[in-house]
Amino acid sequence: MKQHFISSFFLCLILLIAGCRQGIKSQQPARVNIEPVKIADYGKALFSLDPMNVKPGLDSLSAQYKFFIGENPDTLNVIQIRDFIRDPFNRSLAEKYNRVYPDLYFLEEDLTEMFGMVQAQYPDFKPPAVYAYISGLLYESPVQYLDSVLLIGMDMFLGWDSDQYRAAGIPVYMTRRAEKANIMPECSRQIAISFLPDEIEPASLLDYMMLYGKVLYAMDLFLPSTPDSLKTGYSKSQLEWCRDHEASVWKLFIDQELLFKKDAFINNRFIQDGPFTSGLPEGAPAMLGRWIGWQIVRSYMKKNDGTSLSELFSISDSQQILSDSGYKPKK
Repeated sequence: MKQHFISSFFLCLILLIAGCRQGIKSQQPARVNIEPVKIADYGKALFSLDPMNVKPGLDSLSAQYKFFIGENPDTLNVIQIRDFIRDPFNRSLAEKYNRVYPDLYFLEEDLTEMFGMVQAQYPDFKPPAVYAYISGLLYESPVQYLDSVLLIGMDMFLGWDSDQYRAAGIPVYMTRRAEKANIMPECSRQIAISFLPDEIEPASLLDYMMLYGKVLYAMDLFLPSTPDSLKTGYSKSQLEWCRDHEASVWKLFIDQELLFKKDAFINNRFIQDGPFTSGLPEGAPAMLGRWIGWQIVRSYMKKNDGTSLSELFSISDSQQILSDSGYKPKK
């Protein structure tokens, strides 16, 4: 990655401090200039149709939104879409979306910036077509990346206190992330996951730690100015807990010999999302294995300065990364 030298001492100092805070190097991130992103807003287009006369409207949208509608929607498809946009709950989501996001210019600019960062790491990466849509609260997959298409369910980013989330019974630890600031981290996460080798088959806790650690490290490069809390989905207090207890969590993994166990319960306990980690003191967030894995990968990349992101992703031996990382959390 090419170094950019900055003459101002104070600016260098600021960049150095910021780099240390995020756990990555203080060099200017690599970025390729790309064509500005234009988001196709299927959500606004769909809910602007006359719900009593859907077919002509869909015909007018089918060329631009073929991905959702198809070229010539059949009767069953028309009925399904008609019922979707007539549903009072979905209409309330669309109305809230229109109020919260009158336009998506900010997101187009942010995606343009991020896609340039991705292409700097993967020159063959082609920016996908981007669609914003109303998902009907598809909270398990607020963003989906399908090679050439990026789908953003904007109804999952309406603000943590939206009435619709409470009505749907979505867990608070998920709705807390339903904010504007979480859109880009989730987009970058899905793109980073797409670069993992197809043949990867994690089994042990360490395997999963390295898998998610790689993804989070990629997010460091794709979103260099984004706080760690947004990359992890933690609150600020949860992030502070991780930093304060990093050594004790690592000691737990070592003392109980968890790293190389291939146990679904252990993997779920330390890898899966949730409100907290069971069996640990109050304040311990979920996904602690991902957090520790991230710190190991950061340490590895710091010690192996010439390793590219694609080379990192190609390393299948989790123990090799751990051994070569020199990882040792401060007590």
